[in-house]
Amino acid sequence: MFLFQLPEVVLYHIMSYLEYKSLSRLSQVCKTIYHFANRDAVWRKIAKELINTGITRQGADVYPHIPLKDRVKVSQNWCHGICRKEVMLKWRINLLPWIQLDGDVLYLSQAADIGAYHLRPDTGKLQRSPMALFSGHLEDVCRFAVTDTHLVSGGSDGKILVHHRRNGFSMEYSGHNQEVNCLDCRGGLIVSGSRDRTARIWTLSSNCPRDTIPMNDRVWSVAISPTQSSFVTGTACCANFSPLRIWDVER
Repeated sequence: MFLFQLPEVVLYHIMSYLEYKSLSRLSQVCKTIYHFANRDAVWRKIAKELINTGITRQGADVYPHIPLKDRVKVSQNWCHGICRKEVMLKWRINLLPWIQLDGDVLYLSQAADIGAYHLRPDTGKLQRSPMALFSGHLEDVCRFAVTDTHLVSGGSDGKILVHHRRNGFSMEYSGHNQEVNCLDCRGGLIVSGSRDRTARIWTLSSNCPRDTIPMNDRVWSVAISPTQSSFVTGTACCANFSPLRIWDVER
């Protein structure tokens, strides 16, 4: 009689005596044993002993969508320092990078620059060298927005840079006296928000602000409506007023 021909109750009992390495090796015997040995019921006893999270004292699984075998494997690899290290990109940066995917090109802020990296369709991996680099800020890039023709970025230096994606031409917009925390760009309209407690409206055709809106607090997020008739600002909510406000562009 083959092992997989035994009743499931007997198989469960046999496998309950195995530690996780032996159980992993047993799952490589054949497809039938593999599918049976990968069941959460087989790994539940081992998981309760080796994993310090995700399994309650009563045996309930907090994360049922993640197989117990995978969680045991990851936890033991971490405990023994077994991991595969692969650094795709590395740079010095003080802020978390801002990323935006446009088709098969990933735009990624790297300190004071923004790199455009091609995603290889054959491997799905990121090209290590940027196909384009957008520079000009004196300090870290806080936020940027990519349109069909332009890349608009705001930095800790308080400046906004508008880069033409095709010819590389750049224009500097000055107005904020502290870092530009957020911005959005739609159809030639640009809205920016800053730590200087102002939101400013710009256009792609002019580097002078069309309008400046005083705010009662630091502006952390802005979003232009699809119709470009209004936009929303989100502030730090440190004063007695609504942190979310909708503004009419024409007023």
